[in-house]
Amino acid sequence: MTIPRVLREKLGEDGVDALLAVFSEVSLNTRTDLATKSDIKDMATKSDIKDMATKSDLKDMATALRQEMATKEDLLRLEAKLELKIESMNTQIEKSGKENIKWMLAFAATQVGILIAAMGLMFKFFIK
Repeated sequence: MTIPRVLREKLGEDGVDALLAVFSEVSLNTRTDLATKSDIKDMATKSDIKDMATKSDLKDMATALRQEMATKEDLLRLEAKLELKIESMNTQIEKSGKENIKWMLAFAATQVGILIAAMGLMFKFFIK
């Protein structure tokens, strides 16, 4: 950097050296504070800002979500329906268990009858 002659004469050589040192230090600090191309690319554009939700948009979304949420009454009604379904299923399971026992006894009686008949035939043929 060139310092004008008038200024050099007024400041002297030491003053000019000190002034140049200050300028170079300010120049270095200024360069580190400046935005780079990548900083500018990362900044939001006007269209990005337009796409952002406003406070009123967020309030509207919160209101809509609250309206869609189930209330305590809805949950109580659902719980009552589930209890009825569970009770109905328990009754069906009980009935099917009793029905199975009935059929098992019928088949067992049939098998006993067939076994007795087979033994009777065997005695009839072999014990004559």
